[in-house]
Amino acid sequence: MEEQNIDIKNKLDIVELKGEIKLLRQEVDTVKNNHIWHLQKSIDGINKVLWTVGFILWVIKTVIMG
Repeated sequence: MEEQNIDIKNKLDIVELKGEIKLLRQEVDTVKNNHIWHLQKSIDGINKVLWTVGFILWVIKTVIMG
């Protein structure tokens, strides 16, 4: 009888763990597909600003130095 209770509890624990794993997979998918996309978009914007500033400094240096 006690062995059956342990088996049932183990099965319930396994079902609970599978549910938690499924939620973790969804969260990882959200981070991978959503948050990383937003970070990449921000980095692209910063990269454009840096290239623009670099180009402007190069033009200024070229004009001043001849």
